[in-house]
Amino acid sequence: MNKSELVKAMAEQSQSSQKVSKLALDAILYQLTKALSEGEKVYLPQFGTFELRYCLPKQGRNPKTGEVIDIEGYNQPSLKFSANMKNQINSAE
Repeated sequence: MNKSELVKAMAEQSQSSQKVSKLALDAILYQLTKALSEGEKVYLPQFGTFELRYCLPKQGRNPKTGEVIDIEGYNQPSLKFSANMKNQINSAE
C-alpha cells in the first residue's frame, strides 16, 4: 500500500473526502517527524512506540580502494509495535 492508497482507504473508512484524509495524514506524519527530530518518543496506544536509537560511530572500508573510513554516529528512527498490534496481525492470518 502506498500513500495514495492509504489516503483513499482512510477517506472510505472515515466517510470523508480524500483531500481531508490527505491533510490529516500529512499532519500526523509532520508531527511524528517533528517529535522524533526533537528527541521525543511517540507512543500510540494499540499501535506502538516511535523512537530514535543512536548508532555508534564505527569504521568501514571503501569497497573500491579498501581504504579505512570513519563512519559517524547517527540517529536511526525505529518503531516497536504494541503487543495488541502483534496479536491482531498474527490472528488475521
